[in-house]
Amino acid sequence: MQDASLTNYDPNLPYLFEDEFPHAWQMTRWEKYAFISLVRKRKPSVAIEIGNATGGSLQVLASVCNKVYAIDFQQVIHDGLKDKFSNHVEFHTGDSKVLLPEILKKIQESNEELGFVFIDGNHSTEGVKADINCVLNGYTPICELIIIFHDSFNPECRRGIIDADWKKNQYVHYVDVDFIPGNFYKEPLGACKADSIWNGLSFALLKPEIRKGDLEIRQTLQPSYDIFYKASLHNNFTNKYWYPMKKYLKKNLRKVGVIK
Repeated sequence: MQDASLTNYDPNLPYLFEDEFPHAWQMTRWEKYAFISLVRKRKPSVAIEIGNATGGSLQVLASVCNKVYAIDFQQVIHDGLKDKFSNHVEFHTGDSKVLLPEILKKIQESNEELGFVFIDGNHSTEGVKADINCVLNGYTPICELIIIFHDSFNPECRRGIIDADWKKNQYVHYVDVDFIPGNFYKEPLGACKADSIWNGLSFALLKPEIRKGDLEIRQTLQPSYDIFYKASLHNNFTNKYWYPMKKYLKKNLRKVGVIK
């Protein structure tokens, strides 16, 4: 057990898989359990991870998958990871909006069975939405494909997840923004500021067959999120008024053909 002093205390340790997965990773204990269980249950042949950090979730994917495409914007991240993983992890450094369509095209043309995509890169609303839409608009599944997104309780990330083109993709069969709950940080911890909301895993399932009926974008933990949000530093003018108004204006300007 770790030292419980404020400087050393990590509430997500131990999680009892340290012997199998020694690389540190920025998830809560329950997120780690869920992630490990999903990967081991699904056993994807091919996976994509956007945002590699210290290799925490990447080590789980690499332990199961035949091929993992690892994407990160920072060269220093990949410089620190390349020697720690075998050659079935393929590193791609740069902007995911540029790299991801190219990788998806290669996977599609090679008929590789992409079964898992983990998105934990750019945490802006537009960045999250762009990564999701790259998959939704640039790939047709040939087997069941799970997409997981981290930090679904963070307001900026959450907006990007909710606003993505789920309903436009006929192969999307299930979406729950709140598959695993997020966390409220009353005190600062790592990169998380005091009174901020982070963590949470969203889950989407794509299938090779076309969906029948309407798609519901589920937010099963919305009441919990609302309580956290109300008490958080995110509860300010920008989030309460500007973003909803911006979304409303864009929606109506599209209707009259002013923007696409």
